[in-house]
Amino acid sequence: MLGAAVATAMAANGGENVFKTNYTSSGIGGLLSSVLVPPLGRFGQFCIVILALSIIANNCPNIYSVSLSLQVLSSATARVPRFVWTFVGTLVYCGIAIPGYESFESVLENFMLLIAYWLAIYEGIALSEHVFFKKGFEGYRPENYMDASRLPPGIAATVALLFGAMGAVLGMAQVWFTGPIGKLCGLEYGGDLGFELAFAFSAVSYCGLRWVEVKKFRR
Repeated sequence: MLGAAVATAMAANGGENVFKTNYTSSGIGGLLSSVLVPPLGRFGQFCIVILALSIIANNCPNIYSVSLSLQVLSSATARVPRFVWTFVGTLVYCGIAIPGYESFESVLENFMLLIAYWLAIYEGIALSEHVFFKKGFEGYRPENYMDASRLPPGIAATVALLFGAMGAVLGMAQVWFTGPIGKLCGLEYGGDLGFELAFAFSAVSYCGLRWVEVKKFRR
């Protein structure tokens, strides 16, 4: 309700008010400042600082999980300490965040859209493996986790990833690009079918390629 009240206040008086002005000039931080600082004074400024620091605190588990994800890629990355990967990840997101400050919302939106396409590809591959080849949770062998000779070679997954990316490109309808299939789904701006096509392309290609992979490598 508080969020709805703040957002509604931006439209008051035809949008010509301090809420709208501060939001236009400084984004969400400016909007929160116009709500907290006038009635609370210096304590409101203190609250703004705490809110800014809370963003960093909330991101700590996320960036720490990056180190865990990188360590499971291979035995080589597993030997690198987690704090090193965390530090590298922090440098990367700072390098992205600082240049993108002036257009934070558009940068975040574009990034999340790309993540959505990636999730579709990942789900297409992972669900196909789980349902058709592992036949459920009973098909997993945790004891083979560190034995590369018993793990799938990954050729099918890599090629399916590329097919999924192709499906996303063909079906996407974004400000910066509209695929040929996406153009067919709307009169002016097209319709975004990137997620659905990415899932379909990756799942179908993985099923066929994985079948060949199992026949050849027996794993």
